[in-house]
Amino acid sequence: MTGKEDLFTPVHKGLRAMLYDLSSRLQTNDFADRDATAKLAIDLENDFAAAQSAGCILCAFAFHAEEEEAVVFPSSARAAQSLVSELIQDHHGLTRRETEIGRSMHELVQQPSSEARIAAGIRVNQLVNELIVAYLAHMNREETELVPVMREHFSDGEQAAMRGAIIAKFPREQLFALLGWMLPALNVSELSDLLGSLKGAAPPPLLKAVSDLCGSRVEPARWAEVRLRVGI
Repeated sequence: MTGKEDLFTPVHKGLRAMLYDLSSRLQTNDFADRDATAKLAIDLENDFAAAQSAGCILCAFAFHAEEEEAVVFPSSARAAQSLVSELIQDHHGLTRRETEIGRSMHELVQQPSSEARIAAGIRVNQLVNELIVAYLAHMNREETELVPVMREHFSDGEQAAMRGAIIAKFPREQLFALLGWMLPALNVSELSDLLGSLKGAAPPPLLKAVSDLCGSRVEPARWAEVRLRVGI
């Protein structure tokens, strides 16, 4: 069995885009400005239930890891138990980092002076840089080691069902916030495959919603090529 599905790379592209943007925002943020810093803190929440923003960055990462463990890892562990165990341990380490960043950012916002916030901001930057290094290495390993295992042991239909199960559990508002990062991060072929699969299987309102999001977020020339290929 040799499938072509890839449950990881497309969503990882979106997560990488989020990480790169977060790094840029943090290193250019004026931590002396309490209001600007408070806005950034909202996106560094790591719990959907507490988050005030559909685009909260750390909670998207937390949800992604939870659903990998709930939907993908139990089946793939039968073929690669040691690898999956190590990836789960990675998740635990990443969760600890995310929790520390969220806590540190909340404490930072409460600092009474601009000097204290600037000093705490330096530490948050360091924590996020360390998270980015660890997360990039983790995602690369899933793509280079787990994707081939999944293609060998699961059909495209089985993997598509796993993706559907994850999407069904994702809160709609947060799903489209993540898609807003993922869609413009895909190349023409990846985006065409995604829209083509939706065109064949998704309800028309969902296809329209994703197409509208592409129209607003994807570079116009790339989106025009995708529309031509897919026929939408």
